[in-house]
Amino acid sequence: MKCTLVVRTPLVKVHQGMMWVLFLALVVAARIHWPEPEEPEILAYRGVSDEAFWTLRRHALRFAEARARDVFEFTDVPNAASSFQVQCRGVPVLYVERQQFLLLIRLPLGAGRRAPAIFHLQATMEWPLQPLSYLEQFLAGVQEPTVQDRLLLLVTGGVPEDERCK
Repeated sequence: MKCTLVVRTPLVKVHQGMMWVLFLALVVAARIHWPEPEEPEILAYRGVSDEAFWTLRRHALRFAEARARDVFEFTDVPNAASSFQVQCRGVPVLYVERQQFLLLIRLPLGAGRRAPAIFHLQATMEWPLQPLSYLEQFLAGVQEPTVQDRLLLLVTGGVPEDERCK
């Protein structure tokens, strides 16, 4: 009967420790340097009338004007008569698009961290709208961000303070 004795030398422990330190350094570096995922969170609603769309547009415009000192900006999307967006320091945090039978409200996954006030505008805009069910959204081709995108957002962490809008 053979008996094998495994002896871990201090050198092996040092190598394992170095590997863990390197792994943790990579995770921290990824949190600092990885950009936010571009995949938006899309909310779909039943089509709205012209009047209702212009009311939503006015809400967004007033929101941006009232917070202009916080570096919010309202912009119409070029070549799209029925689309507009609200930006925070030049980065879109809310995009509204009116299609034939749908109204889409897109929020980048990091919008809440970059501009927490955008949730107030989103709630104001969604209040009179009729959301599509999950199945209706899927059949219309409107999909939610993947689990991978959500995990990437968790790993990347927050938005630097100087890039936020209050």
